[in-house]
Amino acid sequence: MKLKLFLTCCFIAILLSCQNKKETNQEKKSLSLNDFPKVNNNQNYVGVYQGILPCADCEGMETKITVNENNTYTKSVRYLGKGNKIFEQKGTISWNTLGNVLELLEIQNSPNKYLVTTGKLTQLDLEGKIIEGSLAKEYELTKLPAHAVEIENNQVTGPTVNLNNKLEATAKIEHVNPAVGKHTLAETKWKLIKLNGKTVKQKGSKTNFIKMNSSDGRFSAFAGCNNMMGSYAMPKVNSISFSEIGATRMACPDMSTENEFIRMLEETTHYVLDKDNLTFFGTSKTPIATFVVVN
Repeated sequence: MKLKLFLTCCFIAILLSCQNKKETNQEKKSLSLNDFPKVNNNQNYVGVYQGILPCADCEGMETKITVNENNTYTKSVRYLGKGNKIFEQKGTISWNTLGNVLELLEIQNSPNKYLVTTGKLTQLDLEGKIIEGSLAKEYELTKLPAHAVEIENNQVTGPTVNLNNKLEATAKIEHVNPAVGKHTLAETKWKLIKLNGKTVKQKGSKTNFIKMNSSDGRFSAFAGCNNMMGSYAMPKVNSISFSEIGATRMACPDMSTENEFIRMLEETTHYVLDKDNLTFFGTSKTPIATFVVVN
């Protein structure tokens, strides 16, 4: 009887041990980029991210990355405990196939990939893998709220090293939220003034326009008859494409401008934004649509 009881206890102990090992293995399962949603199908990632990243030979790297809506960036770093010199780099952004990791293309021989989640950029290691363990939170940059990044130019005491051309100049740090304080592609109502080289005459009281919404990657438009809507994407710098274009079904005496406007959206491949003017282009260098800001 005692032997049976002993064997039963041993069997239970083995089962519990196996269960604990199974739970431990599950807990230690590495995070995968596949665990995170696609974010580059909207513009919510646009903004300014800031934080202090770990540094091997200094007290920390005070880092700020500004992500712009046209897939460009500005990154500035100050090495704490090593003076006030600020190292600044500007360039373009590329996305991974999952649409949740952005890469700062001009930065080489150091980490340049960041996992994008709601309100955060998380620096990945040199192989593009998620850093785990007790220090994982130390690699996060937090997105600053819009009210905290108003346009302001501040003179700072130390010099800035421009890493794009290796020249030093007096530092002039511009704190900019890309969606605040200036006209941007998204969140701005653009009035149509030219279509395929012809000046568009306004008919009626409603403005011919297009407006893109950064929060969901959708647009709304009007060109004389029906309300139009659809999706837009910006796969690389200054490129744009429109899809899922739809409209209400009201019939009007003259729909030529609207039909031409829809064809223009289907043909648009890239754009140029110059202050108060927005120009769409197709495969050629000839503008196919020109817009101005609606005041």
